Amino acid sequence: MTDAIKFEMKGDVAELRLCAPERRNAIGSREISLVKAALSRIPDTCRLFVIRSEGPVFCAGANLKEITDGTMDGDDFQSMTNAIAALSMPSLAIVEGDVFGGGAELLFSCDFRLGAAGKHLKIPAAAVGLCYPVEGIQRMTQRLGSTLVRKLLLTTDSVSFEELDQHNGFDWLVPSNEIGVRSEAIINKLTSLAPLSVSAMLAIIKSVEEGRFDRASAQMLAKVCSESEDLSEGLLAIREKRAPVFRRR
Repeated sequence: MTDAIKFEMKGDVAELRLCAPERRNAIGSREISLVKAALSRIPDTCRLFVIRSEGPVFCAGANLKEITDGTMDGDDFQSMTNAIAALSMPSLAIVEGDVFGGGAELLFSCDFRLGAAGKHLKIPAAAVGLCYPVEGIQRMTQRLGSTLVRKLLLTTDSVSFEELDQHNGFDWLVPSNEIGVRSEAIINKLTSLAPLSVSAMLAIIKSVEEGRFDRASAQMLAKVCSESEDLSEGLLAIREKRAPVFRRR
């Protein structure tokens, strides 16, 4: 995989890292293909998907040169973030740098977001004549509310992570020097829970968000959990006062 994108499995965790700080981790058609290929290789046993980056900018969004010359368009970028949003396991964005343009869509396609205090997000689409990806607008509005999304998209003003946090843009916002410790604790927590339960409830939540909730389908997911060996193990672990060992069955 190109040095601009690194992907590896770390136990039950799939980690995608943007490694092109010299161009602010902008994503072009090559990177989109590599990200999609990485997502397709995530095994069923994976319990968490993590995306992070190197350098002072988390992601500057789509490669504008490729947008200009027609090599890629907003739909290409959107298809990548939609694939992240559709993952069956929880996803976590660890954001240690500023965010620009479509980089915001990477954040909000994830289920959880850990951010470093003192950073900013700016979406300059209107300044260059672009319309932000449609599903990205929908996703941001669901996460942040229409008032803040209007400010981000229609004024192109830079917004601090602190303001985003006030609108539920982050699940955790900590000083930069605490990111390592906090991210490790969050990852350990999310991967310690019963995977069947987590995936079932995540699927139900996403179906509600996307307007496709079906009670019968949701009940089937719940039934699988209630009849699983993992439930028996979880209850036994409580009685024995120990950590459960879940086996996704």
